[in-house]
Amino acid sequence: MRKQINIALVGNPNSGKSSLFNSLTGLNQKVGNFPGVTVDKKTGTTKLSEETTANIIDLPGMYSLYPRRDDEWVSYKVLLDEDPRNPIDLIVLAADASSLKRNLLFCSQIIDLKKPVVVALTMLDLAKNKNTLVDVPGLERELGVLVVPVNPRKNKGISSLKKAIEQTLSNTKPVRQIDFVKAQKLAPDAVAKMKDLMPASTDYQRLHYLINHEGLSFDASLQEAMQQIEIATSFNPAKTQAEEVMERYARIKTIMDQTVVEADPLQRKLFTQTLDDILLHRIWGHVILIGVLFAIFQSIFLVAQYPMNFIEWLFVQLSGWLGNLLGESWFSDLLINGVVAGMSG
Repeated sequence: MRKQINIALVGNPNSGKSSLFNSLTGLNQKVGNFPGVTVDKKTGTTKLSEETTANIIDLPGMYSLYPRRDDEWVSYKVLLDEDPRNPIDLIVLAADASSLKRNLLFCSQIIDLKKPVVVALTMLDLAKNKNTLVDVPGLERELGVLVVPVNPRKNKGISSLKKAIEQTLSNTKPVRQIDFVKAQKLAPDAVAKMKDLMPASTDYQRLHYLINHEGLSFDASLQEAMQQIEIATSFNPAKTQAEEVMERYARIKTIMDQTVVEADPLQRKLFTQTLDDILLHRIWGHVILIGVLFAIFQSIFLVAQYPMNFIEWLFVQLSGWLGNLLGESWFSDLLINGVVAGMSG
């Protein structure tokens, strides 16, 4: 029996998410709007195996799981299961290897939702150009989810990504569940009360419901109950959010230290200092500047001769051709000796 699953494709803006969506879905795409909002909804299908087909929803990019714009709210509601029209079975998160620290904030938040997640590590070639090396198995171990290097523009790693998706859904390759931030510790009383109100949700989901329940489509009684929990526990959304982000970055720093090798900034600084010592020298700096300016002016005049001669020859040929075509008349004289000659000059 053929099986169909729903996959949400998420990531920071400019993380290679759109290229990955195009590579996965090919021509099997369609564009519309999410129901009720004028935000683009790109969906497509891909074949994971002979038995499984995936419907992929390309969600608008987010820098963190705290929405600010309308398109981010669309993604937020889908990820928190608050959009029944777009249920998801698994999340594929595109993470830019060349800016991994920034991408890991959103990545860690998604993982803490406790949904099936596969990380597609993009732009490893750009990271390599920056002399940044990523230990993919180590990163996979630290994140607790499968991490697959991909290059969507060259269609590399796509089959491995599909295999990882199937393994995650079928639990054939179990991973260690990790809490990056203990939501219970951030607001123990509030989260405990929310557990009675929403027993099926995770602690991190309950924390988000407390922070953003006004923007979600809960009924009036549920909204009132969460408002009362905020008052009774003196819950401070801004403070809680700030503490969470600080804790995440502390954990991300540890992950980066263990799994990412970056070029030594001291060596880059020494190299630029050496250049400065030469180019900004009190004597040799002026000599180098004069030499560079002289080379620029000479190259301009030497190189300019070739297009100038070509343009002159081109307009001579054009004038001769028009003279033979039109013969002698006031119109040909105006066209050849006026318009064409002026353009040539």
